[in-house]
Amino acid sequence: MRLTSISLFKSGVISPSSDENRSMRTAPFSATVGSSKSSAHNSLVSIAFFALCVMVVSAPITQDGMSAGTTSMTEGNPIRQLAYVLILLFTMVGAGIHRDFRGLSALAADIRVVLAYCWLSIVWAIDPSIATRRLALTTIVAFSVAIAVKSLGVAKTIAHVRIVLMVVILASYATVLLFPSIGIHQPEAGRDAALIGDWRGIYPEKNFMGAICAITMIILYFQEITRLRVMNLIFIIASLIFLIKTGSKTSTALVLLALLMGHAFRVNNHRDWPLAFAVAMTGTFCVGAILLWYGELLLEPLDRDDTLTGRSQIWRVLIAYISDHWRLGAGYGSFWYIGSASPVYDYAKGGSWFEIASQGHNGYLDVASQIGLPGLAITVYFLIVRPVAKLLSHSEYNNKTGALYMASFVFLAGHNFTESTILARDHILQFLIVVVISMMNTVNYECAQHRYDTSTKKVSFNC
Repeated sequence: MRLTSISLFKSGVISPSSDENRSMRTAPFSATVGSSKSSAHNSLVSIAFFALCVMVVSAPITQDGMSAGTTSMTEGNPIRQLAYVLILLFTMVGAGIHRDFRGLSALAADIRVVLAYCWLSIVWAIDPSIATRRLALTTIVAFSVAIAVKSLGVAKTIAHVRIVLMVVILASYATVLLFPSIGIHQPEAGRDAALIGDWRGIYPEKNFMGAICAITMIILYFQEITRLRVMNLIFIIASLIFLIKTGSKTSTALVLLALLMGHAFRVNNHRDWPLAFAVAMTGTFCVGAILLWYGELLLEPLDRDDTLTGRSQIWRVLIAYISDHWRLGAGYGSFWYIGSASPVYDYAKGGSWFEIASQGHNGYLDVASQIGLPGLAITVYFLIVRPVAKLLSHSEYNNKTGALYMASFVFLAGHNFTESTILARDHILQFLIVVVISMMNTVNYECAQHRYDTSTKKVSFNC
């Protein structure tokens, strides 16, 4: 009887019940709708992250009061701040976090620890209101990046950043060629005459443009791509030429070191790296301790206005302040550019040009002056040392993506010896730190899931 019923059903004599028939008709449609919604959400995240990249690379152009030394130095650009908030909201909606806030855990634990300590420093900040606004922006950018990277994946994330950087290079060349008075440093009152003739592209000053050129070279060189290799090579050469024309010595030297270290990381035996890393970290710690305790003596030969373009003058002020406030510092974002309450007025000679500076041209000294030496130790460990140690402890990272991470960390760590970019809100290099750590976090999560599903198979970190 059962076989007869099955035969009749197949021949169409017996039709499915109405409920079964309805289910059969609606199932494909439901799957299509679900797929469309998922695609729409991914597109929303993609658009939001692209907008975030554009906002970050245009930050020096849209920031108010960053070099004027006026009352606007304590104020932000409300349109810019609103744009970042909207980008975060769109990213959260696209990733579905508005329905399940557990998705906020996409932010890597390393970054969460650093941000938590920075938020704690608001308690003792000289100007809590300014500190809160600045840290809120840093936090918004970090969450936006982390959520977007987890949703898009490593390859799409790199593609978005690459496209925006290539557009910046093209726009900067166009500015230099068509509007040289804008794209090239001209004689200006109060400006260093040595800057005249240096290319700056679409930006107000050359050093930011130099950093853009450097990270463009690093990303294009180590990108896993089978097509458009000729175009990548053209942009690498174009970025190198522009970098040289900027006269940015720090970025020029560091990009070569970063490319070399990234390539060495890829081709050499990983068993040799942990020892080399331990030696490098020990040496760095010793040098840092010597500079901190004997900084005044060591900076005396550099105590000229034309040495390191005046950076040594600023470093003396920072070291003096850190020596007196090494435990807590001034609070996040509460040393530079907070008006008359800034500690710089108590430690600098009256009328010094750097009283209106927006940074100390040394990321490590700036962080120590804001959240103390304990905060500096936490920042360096969780944003540089620990991620690099993860790279060195997994041989499966030995590919172009792992080399990209290594080269990025080398450049970012070195760049902060002459510029202040670490924990610098939406600066392109702080943005890149969060992007790289978030990509590593995404790879670790995917590989952990893969290990859970296929515990007997070897996992590859190729992304």
